[in-house]
Amino acid sequence: MPGVHYTVIATKYDEVATPWRTQYLSGSDVRNVLLQDLCPLDLSEHVAIGTVDRIAFHEVANALDPAHATATTCASVFS
Repeated sequence: MPGVHYTVIATKYDEVATPWRTQYLSGSDVRNVLLQDLCPLDLSEHVAIGTVDRIAFHEVANALDPAHATATTCASVFS
């Protein structure tokens, strides 16, 4: 849809959407995020992304309010 930007958040440890690379979308309006690229220590799997992963939550907040986006790192679990 024109004017809409998409963010995909994936994890290497996903046991539902496998292989994990298949979660990625293509296009100039898409940002594909691998949690382990932001924090190699993040071991979250499929369910954790939407329920408890603070790094994923930080990336969602960045996508929803890009004007106020901040860098996401392993330290984001404490914010």
